[in-house]
Amino acid sequence: MIVTLPTKADLLKTDIVAIDQHHKKVITSSVQIAGYFGKRHSNVIRRVTALIKKGLLKSEPSYYLNQQAKKQKYHELSRDQFLIVVMGFTGDKADRFKADFIKLFSEQEAELKQWQAGRLVAADTTKQANDQIYKLQNELKTVIPSSKRCTMIFNHIQNRITKTATGSADTKRESMTSSQLHQVTELEQQVQNHIKRLRGEGVDPVQIRDNTMAMILANNGA
Repeated sequence: MIVTLPTKADLLKTDIVAIDQHHKKVITSSVQIAGYFGKRHSNVIRRVTALIKKGLLKSEPSYYLNQQAKKQKYHELSRDQFLIVVMGFTGDKADRFKADFIKLFSEQEAELKQWQAGRLVAADTTKQANDQIYKLQNELKTVIPSSKRCTMIFNHIQNRITKTATGSADTKRESMTSSQLHQVTELEQQVQNHIKRLRGEGVDPVQIRDNTMAMILANNGA
């Protein structure tokens, strides 16, 4: 798989402090630190490298492309790593910038906790919905045993939920926003209740499957 490296301009377009793309931690970067504190990026990298050599900092480098399309090193840093790097920056302006970063870290860490809580709720509702889908699948096997509408029912329903919530069926849960996870949760609950109710009413399983897919689709843009 070919990985396209970002440019320095791409890195500077991101938030100064942000949740990483996998929603595992809150980070800033040496590029953002250099820009915000008015320092040369090479000097920030030099400081990071020195701290690593002294065993005071653990950080693996990432890379971006400069204007000549050559790879340049930069570092993504957590709150603690950031504080170690900027500890030697002095002056009123530097102190003010440190305070700005710490406030941003706190705000993003609160957002990350909210996202993680939403992820757990979404996972739980998915399990409950899948329990109903599994029961429907078993009923479908009695009427259309070789049809993909039976064998692929989990993929079809979950892909439609994901596409409705995010615009793409390929979106992974870890890269969804909090609002997208919330919509997934609501759709999973609707699927669970919809299938359970129609099964209880004795509706034909093929009709339940088709109605469920249509019900999810109807939420597009809702």
